[in-house]
Amino acid sequence: MDTTEQHQGLRDNTEYEFGKMRAPWLQVFIIILGVFMAILDTGVVNVAIPKMEAELGATTEQIQWVLTGYMLTMGVLIPVSGWIMEKFGPRNLFIFSLFTFTLGSALCGMSWNLASIVFFRIIQAIGGGFMMPVAMAMIFRIFPPDRRGTAMGIFGIAIMAAPAFGPALSGWLVQVSSWRLIFYINVPIGIVALIMALLSMHEFPHEAKTKLDVMGFLLSTVGFFCLLYGINNVTNDGWHSLFVQGFIWSGVVLIILLVFVELRVKNPVINLRVLNNYMFSMSLLITSIINVALFVGIFLLPLYLENIMGFSALRTGLFMTPAALASAVVMPIGGRLFDRIGARPLGLLGLAIIVLSTFGFTGLTLSSNGGHIQLLYITRSIGMGLTMMPIMTAGMNTLPVKLTSQGTAITNTVRQVASSLGTAFLTSYMTTQQKIHAIVTSGSITAFSPQGQKLQSVQQVIQAMGVAPALAHKYALLLVYNLIQQKSFVQGMDDTFYVATFLTLLAFVCVMFFASKKEREIRLSNRRKREKPQERQLPQISGESVPELE
Repeated sequence: MDTTEQHQGLRDNTEYEFGKMRAPWLQVFIIILGVFMAILDTGVVNVAIPKMEAELGATTEQIQWVLTGYMLTMGVLIPVSGWIMEKFGPRNLFIFSLFTFTLGSALCGMSWNLASIVFFRIIQAIGGGFMMPVAMAMIFRIFPPDRRGTAMGIFGIAIMAAPAFGPALSGWLVQVSSWRLIFYINVPIGIVALIMALLSMHEFPHEAKTKLDVMGFLLSTVGFFCLLYGINNVTNDGWHSLFVQGFIWSGVVLIILLVFVELRVKNPVINLRVLNNYMFSMSLLITSIINVALFVGIFLLPLYLENIMGFSALRTGLFMTPAALASAVVMPIGGRLFDRIGARPLGLLGLAIIVLSTFGFTGLTLSSNGGHIQLLYITRSIGMGLTMMPIMTAGMNTLPVKLTSQGTAITNTVRQVASSLGTAFLTSYMTTQQKIHAIVTSGSITAFSPQGQKLQSVQQVIQAMGVAPALAHKYALLLVYNLIQQKSFVQGMDDTFYVATFLTLLAFVCVMFFASKKEREIRLSNRRKREKPQERQLPQISGESVPELE
């Protein structure tokens, strides 16, 4: 970015809507209500999948399309959300998202077979896919750089609280009533948010594009579909599957073509030129690394609690809720501090906490203390609350207001791809490590080893209960096999937490280089304008006016 563009960016950052609207914090409340509903839905559906599978008469592979269809639709829509915002305006797109998501939720609750619920989930995803990018764009359009930290910290409450309540709420609803309620519960929230948006949502100025970049739209749609679909199937088919590789490489090739096309088009559907901005690109890199590393806590820890500690889905959700609430409390504090001291000090502190707490998870055993696990998870979530929003906000602060829509679209696209890739990579790594540990442990069982002697002792106990020797040996082998699988599962988790520790340490190093004079000047100059004492004129004395300093 040349000097002229930098100065233009500084000027454009003053074109925010905070002083032009009534009740800006009411706007934030409406935005948070919609986002909370959309994020809550992602957590509740996962828990209800087994019940849906049984009632709708679907196989496990078929019912996964309830999740896959939603994820793919979002992955296709998020990259082009920036152009659509510029075309129709953030307010109109947000209202459309609320309406579509609410309608899709009601229809999902009425589903009568697998095909109907997959189709209705796609409708729901059309609303959910646009919700996060347009919500972030509106907040960055409303607030000047020196207030964005506080606003994004409050916005982060919805992002952290919704996943916390999702599993517990879903487990309770499925247990006491029906999986259909997990969709119906969105309807009253959506209706309230929709009415408030229609009555009070601010109309943001936007540039009406006259022509769609058709080639860019097609390459983006098909490319991200192929990439995300291929990655999504890694867990079942593995990285070496020709099916998986075909989709992933097709997606990669199409996205490379997309880059060449978009850099040559005057009005691209995805403006990749925002990546020329150092702070913005660094924020994408850092938050992507953290998103991948945080996967082990969000996805693997519930498996440990349910498979090893014997928790129910409801108890697991309740166990993880305090950590998300702690993060939700810390986020507004972190946002307020960001407005004062910037992102780098908070990022270094938050990532130091994440590195240490993640490393603490590498020592999990079959008999780990639940209180110790919960304390580590709460500490880790506090670190996340101090890190994610300040890093993301600092990157967005250096973009001109006119590029806010494109910036939020690219931010959410990268987050979506990084989360999917991280899930596939770390799941594959953990599975491989689990198999290696199981083979090593099984190979160490001999007649004279401690494990072999334990096997003989178990067999003798079973025989003493009147079971035939051959059958007792079979039961003993089954018990020992289950113990080996549990132990290797935990050891595989420990190895995966080591990888997550390394990734968070890498993010810590990146934050050391995450500072920009331009971002600091933008934030501080806006704050100085807001805090500058105003001079008031006193009545003239002897023909002179005397200024009074407030």
